[in-house]
Amino acid sequence: MPVRKFSLLFFIFSIIAGVIGALLGEWLLESYYGIWPNLLLIGVYFGQLAFLAGLFCLLAEIISPVINGQSWRREYTGLSWKVLIPSTLVMLFAAGLLFQFLYSVNFSNIKPPDDLVVVLDISGSMNETDPKHESLKAAGELISTMKPTNRAAIISFNDQAFVTKPMFNVNDKTEKADGIAAVNSLDYNGDTDIGNALDTAMQEIDANQAGRKPMVILFSDGYSELDLNAVLEPYQSKDIAIHTIGMSQIDRSGAQLLKLIASNTGGSFYDVKNASQLKNIYEKIYLENQDRLLVAERHGVFKTTLWLSILRVVLVTFIGGLFGLALGIVFDNRFLAKSYSITGLIMGLVAGLVLELGLQDSAALSGFYYRLAADILLTAATGLGTLFIPIREKFSGGVPYPSGRTNVSLGGSSKRRDPLNKGF
Repeated sequence: MPVRKFSLLFFIFSIIAGVIGALLGEWLLESYYGIWPNLLLIGVYFGQLAFLAGLFCLLAEIISPVINGQSWRREYTGLSWKVLIPSTLVMLFAAGLLFQFLYSVNFSNIKPPDDLVVVLDISGSMNETDPKHESLKAAGELISTMKPTNRAAIISFNDQAFVTKPMFNVNDKTEKADGIAAVNSLDYNGDTDIGNALDTAMQEIDANQAGRKPMVILFSDGYSELDLNAVLEPYQSKDIAIHTIGMSQIDRSGAQLLKLIASNTGGSFYDVKNASQLKNIYEKIYLENQDRLLVAERHGVFKTTLWLSILRVVLVTFIGGLFGLALGIVFDNRFLAKSYSITGLIMGLVAGLVLELGLQDSAALSGFYYRLAADILLTAATGLGTLFIPIREKFSGGVPYPSGRTNVSLGGSSKRRDPLNKGF
């Protein structure tokens, strides 16, 4: 008859799996984004999370078999170990590959930026903030790794603004080398005029736009007075995002100004503690505006796209259902698979909403906390299926087998068979 079951150890272990999986996933994102293909990265992200969920839930049942019963632990744990990797790591790895591919396909006329204008602060304060010229080296390395179909321009500024390198095609090796050399030859001196820098950047864009989609990356360690509305109006009217990088530990007012510039133009603001972090930040901004990850914040032209919002929620909902199915396969029980899959779909929907609403709220917490919450929903809450959805138990010959297997007598001998429940 159908019964509801709850195992405290199973629940605790599934939470632990979600936390460990989230931490490992965050390390993967931080270490390999831009190095591994996005498909591979998201496949590994969900694959390892599902494997940890299956592993910890299996260990919990081996220690205390509340959900499956003693007969399962005596007879069928060997089978569970055999199917653990295929049903969790392999299946969710494949699902992650497929779903990231679908999330990356552009179903609309929205296209990523073609041109990048890098606006660099070379005021005198940078001698203390960036004595090793890390910001200049980072800009040069970014140009060297850009797609060959892109173009780039370099604007430098102190109390004046300079077109250090006019717009050029990245696939032109001579022009690219000249641009990198021009950046590396810059010196720090003078005051800071961010408004003049942005006006000069817009002039360079206007002179070279020709139907292409530009974006701007602005780095500064200081603050300057400017008419914000007047400076940003050309960018807003042409839907050009300005992504800004500041150093609030050096100048909090300057960082606040840069945050306003980004938020008013649809860009993102990044706060760095020291100049050595700039290489990763430049690359992160560029990559995120060329494509998007299923578990990360969208930027630039993709930030408020409705169909991407819906698609993320739908795909993560299916991920939740597959998490539940994976648990059912691990325990080789069709009734558990049904219970966990239904709960998994519900928790996947909630996890998708957590990711979408949380990650797109620029004023909220770090993206890691939303991914952590979503991962725990997928691992721990999915495992509560048997508490909410009763599972069927089969009794035969007075011997109960909660996992769905029965002990019956055939021709005078006792044999195992599973006519109703066994489904894998």
